[in-house]
Amino acid sequence: MTDCEEIIVCFENVAQAIMAEQALVEKKVDVRVMPTPSSIRAGCGFCLRFLPEFFKNVIRFLAEQNFFVSEAYCREKAAGSYKKIEL
Repeated sequence: MTDCEEIIVCFENVAQAIMAEQALVEKKVDVRVMPTPSSIRAGCGFCLRFLPEFFKNVIRFLAEQNFFVSEAYCREKAAGSYKKIEL
């Protein structure tokens, strides 16, 4: 994922996104809830944004905590567009 500038993960509802953010902040992950970019039609309309180096640990932690990530995307450095990541 060397061409990724940031990762976003989408959830099925806003409550999940907010609770996931809180759980990750407690684990000292620099993460933010944000509106899902308009180019992406996934989830509830809100997503979490974080740096790519945290991807594997974040996905693992969220699964362990029973948060369901519906989709994940990488924002590419050069193009600035989002590319879906297989979970």
